[in-house]
Amino acid sequence: MKALGIVGYSGSGKTTLGERLIAILVARGLRIAAVKHAHHGFEPDVRGKDSDRLRRAGAVQTLVFSAERWALYTEQQPPRPPTISALLSVLDDRLCDLVLIEGLRSADYPKLEVHRPSHGQPLLAATDRRVIAVATDAPAELRTLGLHCPVLDLNDLRAVADFVGSFAKGGTPQMSDTASTPPSDGASQQKFEDLRKKFEERIGQLGQQIDELSERFAKGAHEAKAGVEADLAKLKQEHQAEYEQFQKLQKTAEESWGLLQKRLDGIAGDMRSALGQAVDQAASALGISTPASSKSAPQTPAEASSTDPAPSDAVTSDPK
Repeated sequence: MKALGIVGYSGSGKTTLGERLIAILVARGLRIAAVKHAHHGFEPDVRGKDSDRLRRAGAVQTLVFSAERWALYTEQQPPRPPTISALLSVLDDRLCDLVLIEGLRSADYPKLEVHRPSHGQPLLAATDRRVIAVATDAPAELRTLGLHCPVLDLNDLRAVADFVGSFAKGGTPQMSDTASTPPSDGASQQKFEDLRKKFEERIGQLGQQIDELSERFAKGAHEAKAGVEADLAKLKQEHQAEYEQFQKLQKTAEESWGLLQKRLDGIAGDMRSALGQAVDQAASALGISTPASSKSAPQTPAEASSTDPAPSDAVTSDPK
């Protein structure tokens, strides 16, 4: 199975280039498979879904399928990095012409390096002869270095796609997982090449570890920031809801207290009126005139004329 790596340091644009290359190559009729290197402990499934529950229950492999697609999840305990051959073995070579692998830059297989000199990262092609081409945003600068491989313009996607398409059709020989023994003229040359290879592999491993740590740190920082922002938003929302609820309760309490106050005032007025009537009735039954009753009960004109005394200077008729 033909496989080509897209390698480079974090932020160089590996995924973007891979995405655009796949679109162009598929439009040209090539069948492309993709393999993506992710951070440690990534979650491939949706938490709580049936497949996730089966996997978490202890299934070593979980195959999820439908009429449109299927996916295989494989647990590795203890964790161990897979080889290129192990990754390719789970793919169906009858369905694809080329596998694009993003990452695993220390593995021994053909690679297309994405390099941006402005980022200040080392050029892998300078020490790794498994890099068969470099796609860069500064091709003129890199072409002066005398590299062992072609330098492609990263902004000329068609030229990069032409190179990858030629590779897929057999333009560049496939390399295996196991390093082949280079031809040599003597034991010293062999020893030198072995030492060089070990050194390159170690440098590649260290670079991969640094890259992974950088990605994990960036991801952790992003997740922490997102978590804090989500917690603050949630806290604000929760307190906002409590404050609005408190305002509603306060308004309801004020309205209820106003109604209660009116009711109490009405009851007090009714009680005063009833008490006054009872006192008046009792006083009337006992023949007692109360100031309150005389004051509160106005006299009619007839009652006033019958009780008023005659004036002392009233004029009487003259007998004469």
